[in-house]
Amino acid sequence: MAGKKYIKTVEVAELTGRPYSEILRLVNSGVLLGYKTHRGRWLINIDAVEKYFGIEIDSGKECAKPESKTKPTIASKRESEDKLICGHTARKYLNCTKAEFENLVNLGHIQAYRDEYMRWKVSKESVLNYAKQSQLPCATRLITNKSHYEEVVERICSAKSSIRIMTANFKRFRLEPTDEQAMYYGTPFIERLIGKAVQGVSIQIICSMPSQSFTKEWMEYFQQMDNPKLFEYKFCERNHAKVFIIDDKSAYVGSANVTRAGLRQDTSTQQNFEAGILTEDPELVSSIKAFFTEIWNSKWCECNMENNCEE
Repeated sequence: MAGKKYIKTVEVAELTGRPYSEILRLVNSGVLLGYKTHRGRWLINIDAVEKYFGIEIDSGKECAKPESKTKPTIASKRESEDKLICGHTARKYLNCTKAEFENLVNLGHIQAYRDEYMRWKVSKESVLNYAKQSQLPCATRLITNKSHYEEVVERICSAKSSIRIMTANFKRFRLEPTDEQAMYYGTPFIERLIGKAVQGVSIQIICSMPSQSFTKEWMEYFQQMDNPKLFEYKFCERNHAKVFIIDDKSAYVGSANVTRAGLRQDTSTQQNFEAGILTEDPELVSSIKAFFTEIWNSKWCECNMENNCEE
């Protein structure tokens, strides 16, 4: 039987000891020749792997892994499995989003690769070492277009204590099935916010032009809430700022309104071009919060920002 001409990306990572993300970059850049299957997985040319890494692969075997003199025992297999954790566990331990986690992997701070089912397998040791050396960087970074949903909406839906929003427009749109929000697929964003308030998360919204659906849905749920003060909103015609503050730990300032075109995950032609800054720097978050509080308390506004939820 003829030997194999192609091997899986994960096998190349195992054979070379290189991170999966590095192998993937080499394939995408054309350094390693390969092709994508109908399932979206890369198969890489064995000759290209041998030439680039200077190794020899026995392509006649069913699996292109290096030979081992002794078969792994059950104990050694369990020990190997104990050294790896799934991506969800790693992100939960590091308290980071999916995008932040993948960035740490690409930068080499975390050792991880995807298995044949495209699930993350993460080195537990690299996660613990990174956590000891430093917390997630208090980065201030640019957020554009699709990243608004992944970085901002996902954080809001995962808030633990408070959510503060300033927006010019607040329209009805439904959540998309990302990894974090799959269980809420199809839920209107306003209903998800009300659900967070029911769980005890404090919600404050300043809006200049709320849609009729926002007002209608809010009034329907307002009567059902044990503590309506957990969800407060105020109208101010002069507000044009777009600000999101989550748990007083991270904040976004930019162009995106709370609308389908501004925050939706897809990249169709119906979506806006949006840009903003997301920060976790404590001093900057505190300054943004102070700005929100000044507007909330009507410091600069003569309209006194009537709270229509009490009508």
